[in-house]
Amino acid sequence: MTTATDTPWQHLAESTRKRLIWWLWLFTWLLLLGGLFDQSFYHWVVIISALHSLLFLWLFRFRIDPFPVQVRLAYLLWTFLGTYVPGMTFLMYITTVGLPANLFLNYCPLARLMLLMPWNRTAPLSLIVLKRVFLSPPSVGRFVPRERD
Repeated sequence: MTTATDTPWQHLAESTRKRLIWWLWLFTWLLLLGGLFDQSFYHWVVIISALHSLLFLWLFRFRIDPFPVQVRLAYLLWTFLGTYVPGMTFLMYITTVGLPANLFLNYCPLARLMLLMPWNRTAPLSLIVLKRVFLSPPSVGRFVPRERD
């Protein structure tokens, strides 16, 4: 039985979720690597990021408050700026390094950055919060900063 709060995401098996996420990010990273040699690949990164975002919007019933949706929308904005705003190509180089950290080390710099947004944190922004967010060890699944320094 489904309820009004059920989402397609909740009905996917955990292993399916992990594989789906990993393969989408891997494909994106391969396009980013192509962009190091031919920047026209960056247009495809934006397209794939838009499709990735749309998929997750659909999986979460077009709500933007779920954290996985926020991360994908932020990534889409990041890649759009890096591709289409003159002088911002360095953003694509940053994501070319950051994405394999997520894929192979379970350390997602963008997710950690998104945790610092006012709507995603309860503590005031401080050096202690920054330290907890960025220096906590990698984690599988949803990242939660450690409580101790």
